[in-house]
Amino acid sequence: MATAEHIGEDEVSARSLFVMDAKDDQDIPKGIGLGGSFVCLLAWDATAISNDGVLALARSLIADGCAYICCWGGDCERVHDLFIQASVELFPNGPHVMTAWHKDEPLDEALWFAMFNSYPVPELFDSCRFMIGISIGSMEWATEMRAAMADPGAFGAKVFALE
Repeated sequence: MATAEHIGEDEVSARSLFVMDAKDDQDIPKGIGLGGSFVCLLAWDATAISNDGVLALARSLIADGCAYICCWGGDCERVHDLFIQASVELFPNGPHVMTAWHKDEPLDEALWFAMFNSYPVPELFDSCRFMIGISIGSMEWATEMRAAMADPGAFGAKVFALE
């Protein structure tokens, strides 16, 4: 099973930053163990994964505290939509998970958005003290996330300068 690796802190958002490098969606534990609500950047090529497979992961992450999901990678729009479905199923009266997808964007832009622009609904805002980047199937994506989270200020300035 993959584990959440603590990388550092983002002083601006007051969030602890984590990365999880998973071989596949089955490698992600049912409880990722952050101990509160969190923002998640899910970097995953889900084109070969069934709706049921995506929904199983979505339900697990939401039940564990995912308050905002940023989807990136192949078929990220479908993953996004299935996270919305899972959120409504689990919490029909809310609060619901905020969602974003980042099709046709480089990973660093999706990561910047997740780190600096992802804020959950007001009911979950105060308890959202963690951000995790989950890479499924790519060690390179996890490495890119680790580098960005090791120095959030420098990463933010670099990405912002590219725009």
